[in-house]
Amino acid sequence: MDLRRQHRMLSALMLLAVVVMAGVLVYVWMDPAQQSRVPPVAAGFGFAVVMCLLTFWPGLDAPLMRRIIVGLSSVWLLVNVLSLITTHRPVTSGLLLHLVMLGLLAFAWLPYGWAVGVVVVGYGALCMGALFSAAPDVTGLLLVGLALVMTWYLSRYGDSVQFEQRRNAQLVHLASTDPLTGLCNRRAGMEKLEALSVVWRAQPRCLSVLMLDLDHFKRINDSVGHGRGDEVLVAVARVLDRHVQRGDVLARWGGEEFLIVLAGVDAAGARETALRMLQEVRALKCLECPPLSASGGLAQLSEAGSVAVLLRLADERLYAAKEAGRDRLVG
Repeated sequence: MDLRRQHRMLSALMLLAVVVMAGVLVYVWMDPAQQSRVPPVAAGFGFAVVMCLLTFWPGLDAPLMRRIIVGLSSVWLLVNVLSLITTHRPVTSGLLLHLVMLGLLAFAWLPYGWAVGVVVVGYGALCMGALFSAAPDVTGLLLVGLALVMTWYLSRYGDSVQFEQRRNAQLVHLASTDPLTGLCNRRAGMEKLEALSVVWRAQPRCLSVLMLDLDHFKRINDSVGHGRGDEVLVAVARVLDRHVQRGDVLARWGGEEFLIVLAGVDAAGARETALRMLQEVRALKCLECPPLSASGGLAQLSEAGSVAVLLRLADERLYAAKEAGRDRLVG
């Protein structure tokens, strides 16, 4: 996020703080039982207005503005603690939340050592004020202490944790993705097929496997080069991807061979989809490349007792299609 956008968001948050504090001030002003809270709430409203104005000061350096806001928030907290000591009023949830917000601002905007000092002094002052309170809310103080420790941990180590999570996700993606076409690789395709075989075990006629292989692909590599051959594979992958639905699987099985798992359709529907795929591969025009075609072998789970048998059956039919002259579907 760029600095200008961050500044606009901070200004919006400060405006929201002013509105909230104005509402709180009106509320305590109208309630006779809370007249003792009017001075500290009014001071808080004044601090919120000042902090809001700072965010709209165009010539103020952003780091300096942030330090001033943290400083004003700290002074505001100490004023509230002083009021707590002098009036012996209960420790309110608003005061506890104020300390949590101060901790968030400090750890986000100040150097680590300064942030720890601000939080420790603020928490210590609030604990001291609670000793003079009619209702110290020990549970709330302990929970706020835990929240501050968690805020410290996330600010200190959160980036590294997120980095590890992103890196692990990237590694999983790389391990399951064909780098050329972006499709599932053989291992990931096999895992998804095995999972689908369990899902459709009760309806084996609704799970089909199509093994599809481009015909005479070596001629393309030999005539126009491997780089153009890679472009052909990518183009074929996009064509095939247009025909798979949510819940299906499309994987590059190896070289110029693709695995397509069609789920939720019967044998006739799977055959219709497979024929459309072969037709679109046939219609695909690639610059300087010989005409394209593909052969396919189609099998249903109902014909096989296991995934291994299902794949072997589709593979046998693929080779039968090639031996019969290529550019056709068997199964």
